[in-house]
Amino acid sequence: MDAKTTLKLKELEQKLARAEEKYRERLSKFRGVAHESAQGELSYSDLKVREDHVETIKAEIEALRKAKK
Repeated sequence: MDAKTTLKLKELEQKLARAEEKYRERLSKFRGVAHESAQGELSYSDLKVREDHVETIKAEIEALRKAKK
């Protein structure tokens, strides 16, 4: 594995830690979607976007780890 890949992997791991922290914070404040509540729906959408962001970073890290082998 070259230095560029190692650096990219380290940056992604740091980015993942920050994204997971933000996701957990939003999840702890999320109380569900009230019927026809715009704020609840926006909160849910934001939560799902953060969840997808975390999953995307994890997938990228996994791809880099497979490529280095």
